[in-house]
Amino acid sequence: MKEVRGQVGSEAADEVRGQARSHQDGSYNPQQIAQYYDSNTARFLSLGGSGDVAAIHRAIWAPGVTTQAQAFGFLNQLVANALQPALPEETGAARVLDLGCGVGGTATLVAQTLDVHVTGVTLSPAQVQLAQQRAEALGLASRVNFALGSFSAMPELPASHGAYAIESFVHADDAAGFFTMAAKHLLPGARLVLCDDFLNPRHTAEAKACVARFRRGWHLNTLLSEEDTCALAQSAGFRLVEVQDLSAHLRGFHPLLLWAVSTLTRVPLPWAYWHNLAGGTALQRCVKKGWTRYLALIWERV
Repeated sequence: MKEVRGQVGSEAADEVRGQARSHQDGSYNPQQIAQYYDSNTARFLSLGGSGDVAAIHRAIWAPGVTTQAQAFGFLNQLVANALQPALPEETGAARVLDLGCGVGGTATLVAQTLDVHVTGVTLSPAQVQLAQQRAEALGLASRVNFALGSFSAMPELPASHGAYAIESFVHADDAAGFFTMAAKHLLPGARLVLCDDFLNPRHTAEAKACVARFRRGWHLNTLLSEEDTCALAQSAGFRLVEVQDLSAHLRGFHPLLLWAVSTLTRVPLPWAYWHNLAGGTALQRCVKKGWTRYLALIWERV
């Protein structure tokens, strides 16, 4: 489903900033999130099933997707398609930022698909190393590079024609600050693409408990509604172009397996991947119940 939503004024954005701060538990600093990914990335790659796509994001089984590689590559292609209209026609002039680059699967696909230079930023030293190795193995090291950084402490970067964040916005400790940072690094007319989980504002006690488990397991700081997120983006100087709701194209565990893993992971073991499983099973339940949605949001820098 594709649609463009209405924008909100600055007073509403100010209210959303306050709500965003109250929604964030503030318990995960950049070092903790980096440790979470340093500990889990190898398992994400070996157990996640993405194979050569090198994705540590969700697989999207949209209409026409028939293989696991296509499902994991869906978001990569979505990002490339969304960025393309904002890129300059001059050969080799375009620059793109990958905000939360993982192991470089999306960055390398974008560089292969579009004539762009991509800079990926991640909190995780392990991911930087793996991503750089991937770029070199694919012969893309001259056009794709990676650096350590956080949304509140970005490395020095040139102004770019596009940026994207796949399942990394939820780790931001300051949702409004994320959009301010993105606006600072993007040229007028550039596009910003977010693919992530968003909160359904209609809550029950059961929903709140499940969402809280998802937050803890995946080390999330920011989980907002689509409307609140768009208010913050507009306040930072972005115009909403398109919304795609991909929730229906997610696949979860078989119900019996989901119940078993969800029950087992309630035992508080100290393993990093155990926490990930606990958060992931809670998320599957949230999506199934409609308590969260998985969206692709596309903005233009005005």
